[in-house]
Amino acid sequence: MENDSPLRRLREQADLTQEQLSVRLAVSTSTLRRWENGGVEPAMTREQWEIFCDAVGVPFENLPKKLNLRSQ
Repeated sequence: MENDSPLRRLREQADLTQEQLSVRLAVSTSTLRRWENGGVEPAMTREQWEIFCDAVGVPFENLPKKLNLRSQ
């Protein structure tokens, strides 16, 4: 079954690899992978959310309400 992660969709639409985005967010690739696999809601600082939104080209207020798969 394909992973339908909102985070993954946003990252891929921005044409970023997990490695590229994890470097921008200053988190490990394994942390980003865990977030994308829906295990936990992303635990980012405000600054990291700003970086994420800039990286994927989506304003914070337009992000999906739930970003982990278990919540959908």
